[in-house]
Amino acid sequence: MNFQQSTGFVIWLTGMKKAGKTTLATQLAQRLTQAGRVVQLLDEDGEAKFLLEGLGPSKDGQVTAVKRFGYTAKAVARSGGIAVCAALSPFREPREQLRREARRFVEVFVDCTIEKLMDRDGKEAYYKKAMTGEITQVAGVDLPYEPPVHPELVLHTEQEPVEACLTRIFQALVDGKFIGPTEFGRLTGGLKPKRKSGKPARAGQGAKPPKAAKAKKAAGKAGKKKR
Repeated sequence: MNFQQSTGFVIWLTGMKKAGKTTLATQLAQRLTQAGRVVQLLDEDGEAKFLLEGLGPSKDGQVTAVKRFGYTAKAVARSGGIAVCAALSPFREPREQLRREARRFVEVFVDCTIEKLMDRDGKEAYYKKAMTGEITQVAGVDLPYEPPVHPELVLHTEQEPVEACLTRIFQALVDGKFIGPTEFGRLTGGLKPKRKSGKPARAGQGAKPPKAAKAKKAAGKAGKKKR
């Protein structure tokens, strides 16, 4: 086993409640375990829920939750394992602090439209009650949810099926050199990873301008030629 394979890391899935974090984290943990990795699943809606005991939805409570999950995740990574964490973690700075401490850290933003989140409410009607004020202190409604600024990956679960999301996560692990092409194949049923084409362009940094802006620019050039 080479150094790359023997070094642990943290996969941190953040996103609003019902965005799909638990489903993805569970599948990730199962696939990685089947591939021979030592994995610890830390899901705030699963067995790791005890780490939230005594904490509320306030900012202090959420910051402490990230610290508790992060402490466990770092211990797993230091021992050579993979910590797969599914946590609301609505505030940006605690996540960034954990990134600095863990170093080998993969942040996945599990995004979803509020309309789709409400569709997933079911009988619980969590978001519908929050929208009408029947319940309060809901991240993304009357409490803030701060999306990551530079996550390794953004998943739109209202558009992408679970299998496609998993493949994109494994691709991100290859791009970050957390796993190799051979392991990617085992995790995806024989697929080959795509070649990394570089970092995606951010707004204002090489991103393609809108069509209207292109047309305006072309019109300006044409005007200069006539003069």
